Amino acid sequence: MKRIYLAQKLTDIFELEGDYFHYLKNVVRAKAGDLIGVLADDEYAECTITDMGKRNAVMSVESCRPAKRYTHKLKVYQCLLKREYMDFAVEKYTELGATEIVPVISERSLNDLKDKTMQRYHDISVKAALQSENEQLPVIHDAVGIADIQPDMQSNLIFYERCEERGCFNTTNEMSIVIGPEGGFTEEEYHMLKDKGFTPVRPIDNILKAETASVVFTGYIRILQENL
Repeated sequence: MKRIYLAQKLTDIFELEGDYFHYLKNVVRAKAGDLIGVLADDEYAECTITDMGKRNAVMSVESCRPAKRYTHKLKVYQCLLKREYMDFAVEKYTELGATEIVPVISERSLNDLKDKTMQRYHDISVKAALQSENEQLPVIHDAVGIADIQPDMQSNLIFYERCEERGCFNTTNEMSIVIGPEGGFTEEEYHMLKDKGFTPVRPIDNILKAETASVVFTGYIRILQENL
């Protein structure tokens, strides 16, 4: 079933206009009589399009339930990448089930994040959630400096390609991971995070590009969490 997202509470009969209508008509390519899945706030509903006009659509709720929520927590600290790579990372984190995404400014990362960029990240996460049929959007935080991040989950990891050993860690339902920028962490950053309590791990020997690491390592952790 095709899905759309609404940042509002649902009523039994509601109207779509503006960007929401444009997405329904031109992206989803829905028509009158279609049954559409609607993710709205903390609800998921199946709705019938009762009328499709030139500038608006009227929808009727057929069934409604609370949106499904994850039983795990996964916070991803991602050092800021170039636009196309960061957009890709946000998309994949959402598809894989990250519950929080924290952009991080480090010595080798980009060092600026505009308000419109945060809105773009939100829009990307919405589309990724709809595509992957996730009903919980990740919380995307404002950017923080690398010195400000804290190991605040049950298990906290830093993926570091220069680890001498692969590293051992406990897989838990509440985890955080730190993924570096293009060029990696500096030695000072690595030791600072390690001293704070982040466990260094190197699951594979290959040196990965930052955007590749974002998918591989997050997917690796999510598979482990799914098998708890």
